[in-house]
Amino acid sequence: MLLEGQRRGHELYVVLNGKFPETVPVLRNAFAELLTQDRILVYACPPNTAAVSEGGEWRSQAAQLAREEVLAALQPDVVHLSSLFEGWGDEANTGVASGLRTPATAVTLYDLIPYVMSDVYLASPEYRAFYMSKLEALKRADFMLAISDYSREEAMTELDVPAERVVNVSAAITSEFAPVDLDEQAAKQVLAKYEITSPFVLYVPGGFDPRKNFDRLIEAYAALPAQLRANLHLVIGSRLPEGMAQVLQDKAQSVGLTPRELRLTGYLPEDDLVALYGLCRLSVFPSLYEGFGLPVLEAMACGAALIASNTSSLPEVVGRADALFDPRSVQDMTRAMTQALTDEAFLAKLHEHCLTAAARFSWERSAVLALDALEKAFAPDGVAFRAPAAAQPKGDYDAIVAHLAQQDSLKPEAGDLARLRSAVDANNKLVRTFNGERQLFVDISELVMRDAKSGIQRVVRSILLQLLENPPPGYRVEPVYTPDGQGLQYANKFVARFLGESDEHVQDVPVTFGAHDIFVGLDLTAHLFPAFNQTLQHMRKTGVQIHYVVYDLTPLMDRRWHTEGMTLAFTHWIDGLASEADSLVCISEAVAVDVRHWFEQQRQAHGRVPAITHFHLGADIDSSVPTRGLPDDAPKVLGALGERPSFLMVGTIEPRKGYAQTLDAFDHLWAKGADVNLVIVGKVGWQMEPMVERITAHPQLGKRLFWLNGVSDEYLGRVYGASSALIAASEYEGFGLPLIEAAQHHLPIVARDIAVFREVAGAHAYWFKADEGVDLADAVERWLDLSRLGRVPASSSIPWLTWAQSTAQLLEQIGVEAGSTIRAANA
Repeated sequence: MLLEGQRRGHELYVVLNGKFPETVPVLRNAFAELLTQDRILVYACPPNTAAVSEGGEWRSQAAQLAREEVLAALQPDVVHLSSLFEGWGDEANTGVASGLRTPATAVTLYDLIPYVMSDVYLASPEYRAFYMSKLEALKRADFMLAISDYSREEAMTELDVPAERVVNVSAAITSEFAPVDLDEQAAKQVLAKYEITSPFVLYVPGGFDPRKNFDRLIEAYAALPAQLRANLHLVIGSRLPEGMAQVLQDKAQSVGLTPRELRLTGYLPEDDLVALYGLCRLSVFPSLYEGFGLPVLEAMACGAALIASNTSSLPEVVGRADALFDPRSVQDMTRAMTQALTDEAFLAKLHEHCLTAAARFSWERSAVLALDALEKAFAPDGVAFRAPAAAQPKGDYDAIVAHLAQQDSLKPEAGDLARLRSAVDANNKLVRTFNGERQLFVDISELVMRDAKSGIQRVVRSILLQLLENPPPGYRVEPVYTPDGQGLQYANKFVARFLGESDEHVQDVPVTFGAHDIFVGLDLTAHLFPAFNQTLQHMRKTGVQIHYVVYDLTPLMDRRWHTEGMTLAFTHWIDGLASEADSLVCISEAVAVDVRHWFEQQRQAHGRVPAITHFHLGADIDSSVPTRGLPDDAPKVLGALGERPSFLMVGTIEPRKGYAQTLDAFDHLWAKGADVNLVIVGKVGWQMEPMVERITAHPQLGKRLFWLNGVSDEYLGRVYGASSALIAASEYEGFGLPLIEAAQHHLPIVARDIAVFREVAGAHAYWFKADEGVDLADAVERWLDLSRLGRVPASSSIPWLTWAQSTAQLLEQIGVEAGSTIRAANA
C-alpha cells in the first residue's frame, strides 16, 4: 500500500506502539526503502494493559483512549488499523472511537470466526466480554477492508454493516512462495529430514484449533483403499502445540493407520515448506472456516495440486468447483482424495489450474483495491491524503481520566494515573516532534546500562547535566540509549533518577526521529557496533545530523594495550562513523591529530571522511554529579599520606597507564631507602591480572603503597589534597583530567612528555621521558630535590574549563547555539 499510495501522491505514515520496542528497528529496516524514517512514529501507552491481566480493564481502556488521542492530534484523513482483535494477552491496545476524539478509521476485517463459532471460541466469559467489546469497536469503524468476499458478506449479514462501508481487497502471499526446481539429491535431503519415504498427501493447517478438522481428515485418509495407502504418507506440516502430536497419533491409531502412515514434521522453515509443497503428490486443506486461507494460496503458488473445503472463503481462493469437497463429510473428503490420487489426468489439470489461479492474487492488487476504496470513502473530491500543516496536541490526560470516571465499574489501581500521565506527556512530545520541534539526542547508552564510574562516564554525566539544565534554544534535549545496538529508546527512567526524581511510573519508549534533529554520541559505545550501524543509517536518511565525541583511539594505536575483542569493536565503530557521522568531535587537539592521521592511512578503505574538530573537557567537580562517601579507613589512609611525600596516580589500571613502570620505579626508590608513598586510585581494567597480583601481594601495601579501588569523588578530592604530587605516567591519553584536577588542588604534576599532556599542562608540569622504572625513579628523585628547593613548576596556573564552558565548546563544534546559562559561563 505504501508504494501505491506514494505513487498516487498521498502522504503516508506508519504509527507504531512503543510497548513493542523490539519490533521498531525491525520495521524500520523493512520500510527503509519505502518510507522516509521520519514517517515512522512511535507512540506511548501506559504499561500492563493486557485485558487478561487482573485489574487490567481500566488500563486497557485508558491505553485505547491515549492511542486515539495521539492519532487524532496528528489530524489524519484516515487511520488504517490493520488488526483490531488484539490486546487480550498482550499490550496492543487497539480500539475504534473509544470515547473522546475519534479519527476516521478503516479496519482490516479478517474473519468473524470466534463470533460465528462462539460455542468453541468464546466459552470463557472473560474472553467473550473482551471479544464482544472488540466487535462493538469494529461496528463503529467508518470503513472495513475485508480480505475475502465471504468476510465482506459476513460483515453485512452478521453485523448489519451497510454494503457501502465494506469492500473486499483480498489478500496475497510473498514472492518466496513459487515453484522451486530441486535436483534429485536436494529433494532426497528434504524428504529424509522429515522421514518421508513415500509419495505423500500434505496438510499445512496454519494453526491448530477445532476448525482445522484434523479428525475428519485422518478418518477420510484412513478410508482410502488400502492398496492406495500402502505407498503413501499423510504429512501434517506445522509447529505442534504441546501434546498435539500424541493426540494426532492416537487418532490415527484409533482408525487403523500404522505409525509409518502419519508424519508430523513440526516447525517447517520456509525453504523446506516451499520444497514440500512442490514435492507432495497432493495438498489437501479440509478446514471448516477461513477468512481467506493463506496456506491454500501458498500451496497453489508453489505448484501443488490442491483440493480444499467448499466452505467459507476457500472456493474464492481455489477457483475450481471440482477441486472442492464437503469438509463435514468424511465420505466426500475420501472421494475427493481418491479421485485426485488415482486420476492422473485430473491431477495434471489441478497442477495447471493451481499455478494459474494463484497468479490472480497479489499485494499490488490488494493495495490498489484498498486505496481505491479509501479514496472513494475519505477523499471523494479527489484530493490526495496529506498531513496537516500542524498537528494539534491537547494533552488530554484530564479528559481521559474524566471519561473513565463515568464508568463506575472501572477503577484505577495505585500508580495507574501516574503511568497514564507519563504516556500522555510522551505522546505530546511526539506530536511536537511531528510538528518540527527539533530534538537534540544525547546517547548515554553505557551510562544507562551500567555506570562504571569511569573517566568517560564522568564526562557523560557532566555534559548531560549541563544540557538538561539549560537546553540549547530551539531544541528539546532527549537522552537516549540502545540496549543492544538494535534501535534507540528515550532514557526517561534514567533521567528521572539522574535528576533525583522517582522513576516508578516513568517508561522508556522507542525514539521517533525528525528531519532536523541532532544526534550526539556522547558515551563510548564501540561494543555496540556494527549492530548500531542500521540505526545510524535510519537517522541519516531521515536528515538527522550525527556527531560523535571521540575520547581516544587507543585500541587502534597499539594492540598491546587492549584485547583483540576491544580492537575489533573499535574497528567496527570507527568504520561505522566513517560511513554515517557528519563530524567527530575529539576531546583534545592531540586526539584530533590521531584521528586525522588514522583516516589518512585508511583513505582507500573510506572515501568519505567526517569533519574532525575538538573541544576541551571541563573540570569543576561540583558540576559533574560527584559521588559522595568515605570508607571507614579513610582517616588512617589520609593520615599516612601526610607523613611523607606521597605521589598519586589516578586512572583505570590498564596497560597504557604506566602503572607497572611506576611501581618498578618506586620499588627502586624504596630499595634505596627513600621514604615516599605511592598512591594508586583506580579500578581494574583489562589484561592487568599480573599487576593486580603484584600490588595485592606487595610487602609495602598499606605501608607506603596504597591502592584505593573505586573511591568516591569526595574521597578522591581528599586524596588530592593530602598528596605531594601527581604522577601522570600514561603512554597515551585522550585528554588527562587528573592533571587539571591536580591543578585545582594546587598539586604539582610529574608527567610523561606526551602531546596531550603538553596540550593540557604546558609549562606547568615537570616533564620526564623514561623507558624503564629506574629512569622514572631518577626523575622522581630530581623532582624531590627541586621540591626541597621550592623550584618545582606550579600547576595552579593551568587554564581549565568549567563543564558549562566545555559543553558550550561541544555545542559550537556541532553548530548549535548554547543556552543562556552556558553562554554566560563561557563568556
